[in-house]
Amino acid sequence: MAEKNTILIVDDYEFNRLMLSDMFSDKTIIEAENGFKAIEEYEKHKDEICCVLSDIMMPVLDGFGLLDYFNKNRYVEVVPVFIISADTSTKSLTRAYDLGAEDVISKPFNINFVKKRINNTIELYKLREIVYNSDDDELGDEFV
Repeated sequence: MAEKNTILIVDDYEFNRLMLSDMFSDKTIIEAENGFKAIEEYEKHKDEICCVLSDIMMPVLDGFGLLDYFNKNRYVEVVPVFIISADTSTKSLTRAYDLGAEDVISKPFNINFVKKRINNTIELYKLREIVYNSDDDELGDEFV
């Protein structure tokens, strides 16, 4: 199985996509300007994508619509979706988490903090995939 090393960044503002892209120079970046384009890109590259970073407020299909699609298709079980938004109201946070967001990161954000949180979650998902896709013999006694 090839290692997933691509981040899908979804935001209608090019500057925001660029700023997030610059944080992850060690990863391949795919960008989309709305949720509909993000779905197209995810479906094309789902075997490569290790994480999705999405804004909430976007034209065509917003971040909630994207999360709803990922939730209904059970993609949130295999790829973490982070909402990165200035909207941190209780209503928005609750809705994002209910739809399967791994985490919500508020704007403006600390680059080092965000990078660490996202990289830690990517590693957790990789380990989870290894455990779920392994035979008991491969895991060793400590995992069985």
